[in-house]
Amino acid sequence: MKTLLSLLFVFVFVSSQVLLAQNSVVERHESVGDIEFKEALKTEEYILLDVRTVEEYLLNNLERSKLVEFNGGNMDGTLSSMPKGHKYLVYSNEGVRSKVALKRMKELGFSHVLELDKGIKEWK
Repeated sequence: MKTLLSLLFVFVFVSSQVLLAQNSVVERHESVGDIEFKEALKTEEYILLDVRTVEEYLLNNLERSKLVEFNGGNMDGTLSSMPKGHKYLVYSNEGVRSKVALKRMKELGFSHVLELDKGIKEWK
């Protein structure tokens, strides 16, 4: 009986560790090229953030993107209210504002953020 309980405990412990590992997001914060960005986008595991102005967003945006206005908006307030454990993709026109957003998201405790290095102007 003692052996059976020990085996059951080991099984439950190992199973819970496997589930935790599968559900955890690997920490990563970096700029990536358009090929890697597109591959990540295809997985549908990411929340896509556009950190341009409202006007730029309305002219063109990537499907499924959410606007987090960099200029004139409350970027920190918006980011602070978002879940930190999800995977995020961030882009801007030329990659300047998205690099600032990447840095800020890391400071705010986001665990996984990829930023489109040269922005959507270079989107191929």
